[in-house]
Amino acid sequence: MNLGFDQNWFAWGLGLIVIFPVLVILIGETIHHLEKSYTPLAMEWAAVFRFLQRFVMPQLVLLLIMTKILELPADNFLVKVVETLLWIFIIHFSMTLVNLVLFSDSGKSSWQIKAPKLLLDFARAVVVLIGGAIVLSYVWGFELGKMLAALGVGSIVLGLALQDTLSSLLSGFALIASRQFREGDWLEIGDHIGKVIHINWRSVTLLNRDEDIIILPNSDLANGKFVNFSNPYPRHVESIFFDFSFDDAPYKVKEILIDAALKTEGILSDPLPQVFLISYDEFTIRHQIRFHIEHYTNLPQIRDRFVSSIWYAAERGGITFPTRSHEVTLMKPAPEAEPEYKRFLALFLDSSLFRGRDKKILTDMAKQAASLHYGAHEFIIQQGDDSDCFFMLINGSAKEVYTDVAGNEHAIANLEPGEFFGLVSLVKNEADRTSIIATSDAEVIQIDETQAHRLFENDPRLSTFIEQKIENGNHELDAIEAKLLD
Repeated sequence: MNLGFDQNWFAWGLGLIVIFPVLVILIGETIHHLEKSYTPLAMEWAAVFRFLQRFVMPQLVLLLIMTKILELPADNFLVKVVETLLWIFIIHFSMTLVNLVLFSDSGKSSWQIKAPKLLLDFARAVVVLIGGAIVLSYVWGFELGKMLAALGVGSIVLGLALQDTLSSLLSGFALIASRQFREGDWLEIGDHIGKVIHINWRSVTLLNRDEDIIILPNSDLANGKFVNFSNPYPRHVESIFFDFSFDDAPYKVKEILIDAALKTEGILSDPLPQVFLISYDEFTIRHQIRFHIEHYTNLPQIRDRFVSSIWYAAERGGITFPTRSHEVTLMKPAPEAEPEYKRFLALFLDSSLFRGRDKKILTDMAKQAASLHYGAHEFIIQQGDDSDCFFMLINGSAKEVYTDVAGNEHAIANLEPGEFFGLVSLVKNEADRTSIIATSDAEVIQIDETQAHRLFENDPRLSTFIEQKIENGNHELDAIEAKLLD
């Protein structure tokens, strides 16, 4: 390093005595101020200034003393050693500073460059090689031309020996440059599906749903094909096929499938699910439903919830999964079953709400009622619905939940067999303010509004009791909203 100053040794000594301590104090105060903020970024900057204070500046002062005060010649061995160390410290300081300014992780809204680790490693290697070449040429007098010629011959031999490794390395840079995927993306590569957890010089590492590690060479990805489920945006479209009977009208099937999808947690309502009639097969009509989910990560859980709910939705909607027509099952005639309404009537007479009420009206109500089945996590009533019936839980369990304006879910009550719900839209002619969600396989009785109104008109005290119960529930929901506003 040729500093090129013409000052005499006294001026240099005086300058070092005055300027160096002042710079040390200023840098020390800067470090102290940064460390007091306790933020990760400030700590990184403090480390950069500490390295400047402890390594670069002392080495620079030592070199100035040797060359400007002691006036040692530039070709002196000790001067070359000190100058080499100074260059090494400057190169390290420069790389750290550039990395901090351009590539540090300062949050999603940062202007800084989000570079992969592989690219940063390559950039550091290039800077080190260039810096090393400068030191060898400028400080030690090596001729770069001869060095490059020797490296060229050696690189040919090394390239032939490391052909596969270099292929993966170059493929890795090609993948990084094309920005086709990054860490956190879900990829399908051949028979493997997993989340990218690491990209290095040689390979890409996936973590599959079984929590197994899959390591694939970069050359396999560059030369083959893969599917990125997370790019260009994380939303994912899933398709599922269902076969239903020729007895089921296509538009009725489509309505039931779309309704089940919209009531499944995790399936987006915008865009709306779509159902297509695919084909008329020998024994079935094949339908395809396509729906969107927020992120591919949650696909297995959402798909399971939806497919499980279809059995219950099909039973409630009166559509059937067909069997092969040539299968014949011979069975003994079953004894004539007791009419379903008698079971409903017995449950009504035993319930706390209807006990002691007009039996004739309850009988008519039971004859008009229907039994519906719901699977765990299915909505029996969805908040905002305006239904024309109410329900009695007779098997299984359910919960009542309220979703506030901020989207937070509040547990209101756990429902057990014998309890009624859905009375708000029936009595007050208003939309339901809460949702009822099955927490296990559940069976409910759906009671028609016409028969229910007959019962309320016949027994005003029952109507008053229900209205009071609804009013108490509304007060509880209002309190939740008021707390949210506070």
